Parts: sequence; C-alpha cells; structure tokens
Amino acid sequence: MIEGSLLRQNMKIKSSIAPAFAWLALATAIAAAPYDHDANLAEEFRSRDGLPNFFAKLQASGPVRIAYLGGSITAAAGWRPKTLTWFKAQYPQAQIVEINAAISGTGSDYGACRLRSDVLAKNPDLVFLECRVNGGGGFERQSVEGIVRQIWKANPHTDICFVYTIGQWMLPELQAGKNTPFGRAMEIVANTYGIPTIDLGVEIAKREKEGTLVFKSSTPVEGKLVFSADGVHPGDAGHDLYRDIIGRSMLKMKATSPTQAHVLPAPLEAANWQTASLLPITNAVLSAGWTPVDTFKDAVYTDDRGRTHDMLRGAVKCNRAGETITVKWNGTTVGMSDIPYGEARVIEAVIDGGKPVTMKRLPTREVRKHARFWYLPEQAPGLHTVTFTTKTIPEGTWFYAGQLLIVGTPVK
Repeated sequence: MIEGSLLRQNMKIKSSIAPAFAWLALATAIAAAPYDHDANLAEEFRSRDGLPNFFAKLQASGPVRIAYLGGSITAAAGWRPKTLTWFKAQYPQAQIVEINAAISGTGSDYGACRLRSDVLAKNPDLVFLECRVNGGGGFERQSVEGIVRQIWKANPHTDICFVYTIGQWMLPELQAGKNTPFGRAMEIVANTYGIPTIDLGVEIAKREKEGTLVFKSSTPVEGKLVFSADGVHPGDAGHDLYRDIIGRSMLKMKATSPTQAHVLPAPLEAANWQTASLLPITNAVLSAGWTPVDTFKDAVYTDDRGRTHDMLRGAVKCNRAGETITVKWNGTTVGMSDIPYGEARVIEAVIDGGKPVTMKRLPTREVRKHARFWYLPEQAPGLHTVTFTTKTIPEGTWFYAGQLLIVGTPVK
C-alpha cells in the first residue's frame, strides 16, 4: 500500500463601513502570519487557534457532537469513551453526543475517503483526528490536509484537534525531544490551519525514560505502570493517561478566542485529498465473473465481520483469472479495499493504457482474515481510466473486492 494559517471571520455583520475595514485588515494580517511552531520538535500541547466554537456550544448547554476519527486505539474502549465521560462531567448541562468513527488498521488516507459518510453526515462540532500510529499510506500531508479542508468546506464552524498516540518504535525520537516523520507532516498542516495538537506520546516517553512506566509487558510490574501488552495498544491504565493528558490540554483551551468561522487558506498541497470519497464496488464496470458476496454468511467476509464490513461495506468476489473492474475518475489516484488471505493473489492495474502496475496481495496476519486497502501510484490531476485485472487466484479460493477509494470525482 502506498500510504494554512487560519483566517478568522466575525460572523456578526456590522452595518458601518469602518468596522468592516478593520476586520479586513485583521484578516489580512492573520493570513500573512501562520503559526511557526517547530514541526521537528515534540511538544505535548500546542493550542494555536484553540476550539472556540466547541467550547461555546458546551457552555450554551445545547447538543454537542464529538467525532472520533481514528484506528484501533480510538476504536478501543479507552481514551475515546473516557474523554467523553470527562466532557460530560465537566459540562453536565450539555447534551454531549458521540460519533464513533474509528476503524481498526486505518489512517488518514482511508479516513479522508470515508470522512463524508462516517463523520460529516453526522454534523460534528469537534473532530478528533488520531492517525499517527497507522500513518497515511504514503499520502500523509495530502490526506491530513484533505480531511481538514473537507470538514471546513462542509461546516466552517466545526473545530478540529489532532491527537497523536504512540507506538513503541517512536520512543527514541520522542525521548530525544524530536517529532516522528508523520507527526512533522501533521504539525505543518496544524501550523498552517491553526489547529490545536495534543501529543500523548511525550508524557509516556518521559515516564518510560524515568523508569516509572513499562511500555510493553504482558504481566504486571511491581511499582510501575504497564502501558501496553503489545507495544501499541494501551491497557486501561494507559488509556487513563491518554484521557488525563487530553483533559488538561482541554482546560488550557477553555477561554481562547471568540467563536468564528474557519476560512480555508490556499492549500499546502495542490493535490490534497479534499475530494476523496468512497465508491461502492457495484458502481464500477464489472466483468461477468464477479459474484455479490453474502455479507452475513460468507465464511471469509464474516471471519472478522465487524472490521471487514466497516471497511468493505459489501463486496464482490471471483475465483478465476482474467476478471476485470474498470473505473473512470477525475483526480489523482484510486485505491481498493479487499480481504487478502492465504496464498498471494496477484492483481494488475492499467491506468490510461499505460504500463501495468502489479499488486501482490498477501495477508498481514494469519490468525484472522483481515480486510485491508491499497492505492495505485499518484497520477497527474485530470481524467483517468483504470482497469484492474485478476492475474493469479490460488485454486479453491476467491478474490474479494470491496469499496473503491477515489481521490477525485468518479465519472460515469
């Protein structure tokens, strides 16, 4: 798989000309001065423009919708429900609604494609984005910026907060005070758009270095907090730490700037994923050998149905070479979700009649049949046609094709 500054607009319309000119001057000044936090350095909290609209809604006692967009760390019964409980305790008068948009094994690339259906359709007031552990599939800055731009295009009053979780491999960098590569990419986006960031790994790395925390252990360690059993997914005590770090960061943002609409600046990446979306596989042109999958009874599809259905949302399958899927789109790249299992399946993609791109689909784990996704190399923006062809399918098995991931606009 191939993995700026925020303009502020006062929404109260003034009738006199002088205030209008004053507002224009302020907007121009802000546009010329994006935040300059060092993206190479790791800091626990950077407020930037804060979450003014979110806190105003909390204090107004009306319904407030919090969306959690992330991977398995967010999907767990951990920092997501724990912070939700924290918000409800801090604002008992508010009607706080959770939007759980977490899918295991997904990062900002898949998140950008499913954002409209999984998050924006539910009208969030705040979106937490957690994706540093799972990455962006090679499209880190494009996908993160695309998520931001999609959110503010849909509703300029929705606030956003980046939350950085930690994997064991990040410890050396964070303990040296340095950011991770994906963290640096996200910080550049955050600086440009004025988005607050919370690095949960800074405190964890500090405690591990001091010797008061064990990052990975399958058994309790006397006198120390055991953070995780596998080096990635926190245990209950680890999620408590995550909640506490987020809570203290939220308290620092309670009184920042007045409510305002977020105005999109010029993009950092011309090919950012603002137009990313999901396309049902049945909307593509399929050859005759594809069969619709029974999503409740098919043995492969239901082996890990929760994750698989969240990702594929229906599928077709074939058991022979030579079957094709053809898609036309106006954009830069296309991806596909599937269920790689057993021996390798080989898929060939030809874009605009060019040189074939061969994808060898192997499972990442043998325990369960996990859904995955992958992307083709990025193309120049414009109209394209891709044809996927099954080249090798082991005897007695099937190739499963689910949602198509479109960076651009599908063309009929």
